[in-house]
Amino acid sequence: MKKEQSNPHFLKWEQQLRKGLLSFLVLGELSRERHYGYSLIAALRESLEANMAEGTIYPLLSRLQRDQLIRAEWEIQPTGPARKYYQITSEGRRLLGQMQAHWRHVNQRLNNRGNTR
Repeated sequence: MKKEQSNPHFLKWEQQLRKGLLSFLVLGELSRERHYGYSLIAALRESLEANMAEGTIYPLLSRLQRDQLIRAEWEIQPTGPARKYYQITSEGRRLLGQMQAHWRHVNQRLNNRGNTR
């Protein structure tokens, strides 16, 4: 993977792919457990092994909340400031199920195509 990492065209493609999948990844992570903003960013950074900018995640969380795919609630902490926790809604779970089915379909098509050569 070293060669791809130094190829600017690959890096641009990888960045666009990650952007396109971000809603899918956020909904998937929130289907496993609720998160406050920074813990979600840390979980995505770990699973993607990539730097995830806060400026990318928070606008997406706002949009997902506006679309009623996630909900948020403030929780007072025993120490430190209150945290805004996000969790997936039933509508978000339905959409995630559709996304997962589509992802499996696309993966299958790509794998089948690769096996014919």
